Amino acid sequence: MSRQQVIEGLKEQIRQRTPKSGALLERAKKTLPNGEISSVRGFDPWPFYAESADGVKVVDIDGNEYLDFCMGYGVLLCGHRPAHNLEAVQKHLETEPFHFGIPTPLELEFSERFVKCVPCAEQVMVCNTGNEAVHKAVSMARAYTGKNKVAKFEGGFHGSNEYSLWSVVAIKELMGPIEHPNLVPMQSGLARGAEESTVLLPFGHEAAFDIIEENADDLAVVMLEPATGPGTVHFEPAYLRKLKEVCERCGVLLCFDEIITGFRLGLGGGQELFGVTPDIGLFGKCLGGGSPIGVVASRKEIFDKILNLNPPVTLTGTFSGNAVTLKNAIALMDYLTEINPAVYDDLAAKGDKLRSEFNEFAKANGLPANMTGLGSMWQVHMTDKPVKVPRDRVDIDHEAEEEFNLRIRLEGIFVPEHSHIAFISTAHSDEDIDELIRVLKLSLEQCFQ
Repeated sequence: MSRQQVIEGLKEQIRQRTPKSGALLERAKKTLPNGEISSVRGFDPWPFYAESADGVKVVDIDGNEYLDFCMGYGVLLCGHRPAHNLEAVQKHLETEPFHFGIPTPLELEFSERFVKCVPCAEQVMVCNTGNEAVHKAVSMARAYTGKNKVAKFEGGFHGSNEYSLWSVVAIKELMGPIEHPNLVPMQSGLARGAEESTVLLPFGHEAAFDIIEENADDLAVVMLEPATGPGTVHFEPAYLRKLKEVCERCGVLLCFDEIITGFRLGLGGGQELFGVTPDIGLFGKCLGGGSPIGVVASRKEIFDKILNLNPPVTLTGTFSGNAVTLKNAIALMDYLTEINPAVYDDLAAKGDKLRSEFNEFAKANGLPANMTGLGSMWQVHMTDKPVKVPRDRVDIDHEAEEEFNLRIRLEGIFVPEHSHIAFISTAHSDEDIDELIRVLKLSLEQCFQ
């Protein structure tokens, strides 16, 4: 039997298990593009529709239960419906509204806690999403430096905007040489001129420093994820230190996009873990405790300058600092600092065990797969070659990846598809990790029988 026949058989099993979800998708196609709110949530043969979630378990509308390692695509650091967030929001809503639209003491409670946690933060700009935070940070950098260009690294993802959607995934015939990768658009509809104002840097390569120097006259900011999205690989601390030196010498701001890594790798995110403080830090996802949030953190001197230009950079947003979001974020920071300060050691230990056991199993059995990750983040790659930079994924076996994803879903494990990172939460027990390891080993073995 061919692999495609196997894959079709697995899809049919999912169809049989989730008929109500299949019917809902057909209904959704009438009013939603492709029947989807977000394309990353679309699975083959169709996504399951959730009915309930609690802790680490999700139940779909057909009654199937899943052990969740998607965790809201990184949002749910403490699992579904954690007690500290539920209590904070319920107490707030007993006497206060969902949204004020005027200043409240919550803003001070939030910002004072935040700046104690994050090395680069003297002041913060609060918005609603990570994508919005990227837009605001780029405006800040351009205003502060008087320059126009934005640099990003190959494989980095910074939201659905014209600064991000270039060379997120390496395409073998288009990606160009490793030391000077080609700028390849990832979607249609990017603004005219966006390519001319975007500089692409080779991930973790010394040649990036020369490219920054070559563009220094009009380069406003270099953006990077300390642990980058597609591939779940990270920069070396020594490389980040050199990058900071080069940026400072060239008058270019350094921006760490910590929308995924912030408050997940540590209270201070990747900048704390790697010991390198950027000029600007971007935060979102798990910081909101389940509510939408975006934060731009920087030095007071930078904010002072951009707010006193003529015209100034604006700090506008109807829902910025929404009361429920701030309550959620405050509750999360209190949990991480006061209630459970050892959380990061536990998350890292679980992640290290997962990666170690999976990789040892694959190597011992000659199976072409390996797992990358850092702390509570992990990702499986269907290749026997080490994945050290994003373009190392260019030769993965996509059919094997598809079969693997179907098999683990049929075994009751929910992970993101489309080459996305998976996540461990504080709600996952040692037994949950053991079950995940069992399913991953079983599914991998079945893929190559």
